[in-house]
Amino acid sequence: MPHRYLLGAGSGLAVLVVAAGLFFRFGAPPAVPSGPPPAMDRAPLPNLPLEKPTGGYVGSAACQSCHPNQHGSWHESYHRTMTQVATEESVVGDFNNVRLSGKDLDVRLFKEDGRFKVEMSLNHSPTTRVYTVVMTTGSHIRQAYWLADPPDRELMLLPYMYLRAEQRWIPRPSGYITKNGQADSSELAAFRSEKGRWSQVCIRCHTTHGQANPIDQSLATPRVAELGISCEACHGPGAAHIEATRRPDAGQEALTSIVNPAKLPHDRSAQVCGQCHTVFLPRSEAAGGYWQMNGNTFRPGDDLLADRIFYVVRGRLDLMPDRPAHIPDPVETGSFWSDGMIRVTGREFSGLIETPCYQRGSMSCLSCHEMHQDNGDPRPPAEWAAGQLKPGMDGNLACVQCHKEFDDAAVVAQHSHHKADSSGSRCYNCHMPHTTYGLLKATRSHMVHSPRVADSLQTGRPNACNLCHLDQTLAWTAEKLALWYQQPLPKLPADEANIAASVLWALRGDAGQRALTAWSFGWADAHQASGNNWQAPFLGQLLDDRYNAVRFIAHRSLRRLPGFGDFDYDFVGAPAIRSAAVVNARKVWQQSQDGQKRPFAPQTLIDPTGHIREADFQRLLRRRDDRPIEFAE
Repeated sequence: MPHRYLLGAGSGLAVLVVAAGLFFRFGAPPAVPSGPPPAMDRAPLPNLPLEKPTGGYVGSAACQSCHPNQHGSWHESYHRTMTQVATEESVVGDFNNVRLSGKDLDVRLFKEDGRFKVEMSLNHSPTTRVYTVVMTTGSHIRQAYWLADPPDRELMLLPYMYLRAEQRWIPRPSGYITKNGQADSSELAAFRSEKGRWSQVCIRCHTTHGQANPIDQSLATPRVAELGISCEACHGPGAAHIEATRRPDAGQEALTSIVNPAKLPHDRSAQVCGQCHTVFLPRSEAAGGYWQMNGNTFRPGDDLLADRIFYVVRGRLDLMPDRPAHIPDPVETGSFWSDGMIRVTGREFSGLIETPCYQRGSMSCLSCHEMHQDNGDPRPPAEWAAGQLKPGMDGNLACVQCHKEFDDAAVVAQHSHHKADSSGSRCYNCHMPHTTYGLLKATRSHMVHSPRVADSLQTGRPNACNLCHLDQTLAWTAEKLALWYQQPLPKLPADEANIAASVLWALRGDAGQRALTAWSFGWADAHQASGNNWQAPFLGQLLDDRYNAVRFIAHRSLRRLPGFGDFDYDFVGAPAIRSAAVVNARKVWQQSQDGQKRPFAPQTLIDPTGHIREADFQRLLRRRDDRPIEFAE
């Protein structure tokens, strides 16, 4: 959530997920807790948003008795745990007297009297201050922690976040590609600048029906119908539905008084997700003020594009003829490639809405995703929750369900010009490549399209072919696409014709290109296509990148290469440590080449003796695009 002015969801989710209906799943209901956490035998946590359903909202606990299985699968999802009261059950980070020290902050994390506490020293001063952790955001990939600062009602963000898979704390700015995420950034400046972020940005999508400044001024805190993303975020307020179901003669009214996204037209169904998973801005200052007091005006089933409070930002000016004057050029937001394709995660509807399958067909989020795990799904709930994909949608079935002509392995192979059982014949590897960045990784584009070298030249966006065939040039790709699909051959500069595209992106690309390439250097499918014995020098160079997030991704990918599984390095270490890591990575790689007769492709900048062509390497490095990047995850 690095931007105050650009809203949307994504900092805790890696994929687009949506609600799939309110029909019963048969079988014994799972034993899960319902409603808010039980009251503790001590004073309530200060500064928490008030959970008080209003405006027809009733809270998820009211849904459980009639819909136990749907409630149970929702309870297993990361939507539910997006925002939680800080308890032993919700906190995933290590608070066992952990000490963290940054450029200008010293922090101690500990527990006291059943509470999670943060002791902080500013500018390494002997004077410390203790804060109470009252709330968490995220739980799937990383988790952030909100601190009370009474008597001020505004919550503050702990300047460190916890990475779940790595089981480590990192400075919050280091998790983003923004000005605060650079190597010389100040944790203290970021800490101070993020005060008020909860009520200005996060409450809109990380809770259900959030009101930052409720019109009822007697409240001294923001109000929500429910923390986290609950049933009514996708199905709409439930009071009328509950009232209708109590009347035995309600009939059709009981069904129409609640929204089932699965039964909406495909565009309105997708817009249920788009209320958070898109780029949007208030239509005016007055509209933003209205939202602060009253919450969202959009309700599931409405036309999101006609919402009177928030304006959906498309990727190009020509797609927004009704754009309010204060809405910036989309490219300036940091969320889009120059041709209008979304480039940050959490905004999947922004890609889907530009997809021909959506515009001219019936594709929606529900084509592949589901909120409620099917009763016959054999996957463990945790496996389902990781992507909330329908069964089989992690393969070609996702596309074949509509494009039935490709429900034949031989036809797919003929179309893809790859072996039927290879990664090159997986539809989404070519048509939904990893060109979207966020959450310290690359994710798939949700704008379905075909790879074109001309797009890479125009926008700088990596194309599907070269993200897999990392050792090949744009010229090689252009020739294949011309031969197979009659695409015109573009005129290429000398480097694009002779040096592997991934090498160009890694050495001279912008921070977004470098992050995507660093991730792809560790991708198993790419290793199958282009080998894994030549990428280390380029990943090694990225260990001293300007952006902490790029360094983190590079180190993770480096450890996936042979001989680097135990490569030690701290991506937020001092400059000398980072510089030494670059040299060490090159040394480890060079030693692995000694005595080996491996014919390296010349386009990888490795000569026949197994040595880097240093002059070209340094020439490209000097041309690196180090313009500041601000990705609004």
